[in-house]
Amino acid sequence: METRTKRTWMFVYGFMELVCVASSPLSSVVFTRSGVGLEAVLPCEWGSHNDVSSATPYIQWQTLRNMVFERMGPAQFQAEAYQNRTDVPEAVLARGNCSLHLSDIRFSDAGIYECYLVVGKSGSKQRIFIQSVQLSVLDHKSTRVVEMGKDLTLDLYTSQAETVVFQSSNGDEWRELWKRQGDSSRVEKRDRKLVIRNMRASDEGIYKVIDGEGLALSTVKVSVQEPPRPTRTNMVEKRVSFESSVGVNSPSLSLGFLLIMLLYLL
Repeated sequence: METRTKRTWMFVYGFMELVCVASSPLSSVVFTRSGVGLEAVLPCEWGSHNDVSSATPYIQWQTLRNMVFERMGPAQFQAEAYQNRTDVPEAVLARGNCSLHLSDIRFSDAGIYECYLVVGKSGSKQRIFIQSVQLSVLDHKSTRVVEMGKDLTLDLYTSQAETVVFQSSNGDEWRELWKRQGDSSRVEKRDRKLVIRNMRASDEGIYKVIDGEGLALSTVKVSVQEPPRPTRTNMVEKRVSFESSVGVNSPSLSLGFLLIMLLYLL
């Protein structure tokens, strides 16, 4: 219920932003989307404003509420909420590309972004509107099949992942399987992945990766199946492999070797 409420408010904020943009001076809105934890490029070109731009363009990106990123030559500014996650590469900016590169996408990044070109000298600067981009942020959904006894690897996608919860296919309750800074004998964190060792039939069900706000970063439906039974072909292949490893080259020697092994085992 809490998660649904948060998602509802996020939708309301996004709708309010869209209404506000409808009254802004922009001529069109570019729509783009990205999965949470991944990267996104908000496209923008200032090439049509060559007549008013300087050799060192000054670019600003902002939401409808706050400044996000600024660049003028090597000098740049990143808002606290976007620290170490945003960039307009200086090399491409000089060629007219002012696209905003946003990494480690979060649900809170969803919304309208506007790009401005700042022109003029100190004391008489003005901002020229360039582009508006609507960013949508999606969670991840997938289905996995794992062989019994093997390991299951779950993507955490982002450093914002705090917990992993599990619901058995035979039950209704959710239980905490992993928590950041916690210890577990079966669960191991490797970079931005979580490894659950030695899968059992009881591990079949739904796994959710949750962030600090209680929102699901990913949902994975996992089926656990028994390992395939060995076939006659597999047994022959294993025998040939074994014979090769001990230097057996002829059928007669192979039969004799197997008889010796059989007598030894008896």
